[in-house]
Amino acid sequence: MIEKVIDSIQRFNMLEKDDSVVIGLSGGADSIALSHILLRLKDRYSLKLTAVHINHNIRKEGAVNDQHFVEDFCKKNSLPLKVFSLDIKGIAKKNSLTLEEAGRQQRYLAFEGLGADKIAVAHNLNDNAETMIMRLCRGTGLKGMGGILPVRDNIIRPLIMCSRAEIEKYCAQNGLEFCTDETNFENDYTRNKIRHLILPVLEEINPGAVGSLGKNAYLFRQENEYIENIAKKAYSECKDQNCLCIDRLKGLDTVIRSRVFRLACEDAVGLKDIALEHIEIIEEMLDKSSGKRVDLPKGLCVVKENGRLVFSKKSEHFCVLLKPECELEVCGKKYILSREKKQGYKNYGIYADSDTFYIRNRRDGDIYMRGDGRQIKLKKVFIDKKIPVSLRGSLALLACGEYVYWAEGLKNKFKEENYYLNVWEDKK
Repeated sequence: MIEKVIDSIQRFNMLEKDDSVVIGLSGGADSIALSHILLRLKDRYSLKLTAVHINHNIRKEGAVNDQHFVEDFCKKNSLPLKVFSLDIKGIAKKNSLTLEEAGRQQRYLAFEGLGADKIAVAHNLNDNAETMIMRLCRGTGLKGMGGILPVRDNIIRPLIMCSRAEIEKYCAQNGLEFCTDETNFENDYTRNKIRHLILPVLEEINPGAVGSLGKNAYLFRQENEYIENIAKKAYSECKDQNCLCIDRLKGLDTVIRSRVFRLACEDAVGLKDIALEHIEIIEEMLDKSSGKRVDLPKGLCVVKENGRLVFSKKSEHFCVLLKPECELEVCGKKYILSREKKQGYKNYGIYADSDTFYIRNRRDGDIYMRGDGRQIKLKKVFIDKKIPVSLRGSLALLACGEYVYWAEGLKNKFKEENYYLNVWEDKK
């Protein structure tokens, strides 16, 4: 099996000479085999190895026994060890996560905190097959069917091409004992159901099913990378700042166009793994009228205007009291409401009976107070002045209740002026 591991290390460029490597060591067969193999390869790559064990404090006595076992293993093999004891149940509850999600999150935080060049974890061929089946059942594309990546950032998986049976055989041949988590035999979790109920049936149909899934994952990753490169080129040709040209979008194959939409979403708000339903909503906007807007997860806003799709983060709500003669800073600009013009500021004269004003962004039903005394809906003003829909929510307004006396980007000349809104912006 060690030859398979070396082949994976070389094929996916997992290790370099003199790397410092953190090993995730739970005490199970996979992580014990991984630690043993990396110890054997230590001199070959001049590695600096450190094992990390996370006690999740979920299984109580079982968790304590696992920790003691790992400590003994590391002592016998002169492998430096760091142990973290964490309240995973408490962390999961506090952050509204499942125990599995919280555990994974905290493990990688601990690994990263040690600042090693590489983090070696013991995912294997069976883990990969389980992940592929789980994603397929939930709905996924080529990227998802690529399974568990052999290398992601500084995380490496040297056992990714080794089956669980091969790992257990390696442990037996080398006299390696390991811990067994009793929860692995329960079918309460999705992954365990796949492991105990689905994979055995697939292996009956084809004894090499797990290996075939691993090979397919490799092919899926290659094909996904090829298509993704085409999509990135198309994205750069359609993109102008945070906008996509609709005419160019319509000239793309729907497969590439969907990926272009995903890239635009990621650029706008860092939204990854966006759902197919959201891509379909964006696709439908191509044939909608100008001004159409949709709000998607993570505050993503997509607006159609002037032959473009604009991808942006939804404007955050702000509403701050502006007291007369008191300087106020909002969104990088400084405001002073006074009876006179302030030097060094842009000055906007208004006439109002009230002295209670707010700097805020727009609301439904806002009424614009024109300088000639007329009142008109702010929305109509924005439309008449061709203010892009994508910008309207971020513009600062000077308002008293629903009445707006000044709006960023609009000119409004009052016949009489009893207040001046002085605005200063740092241009640096």
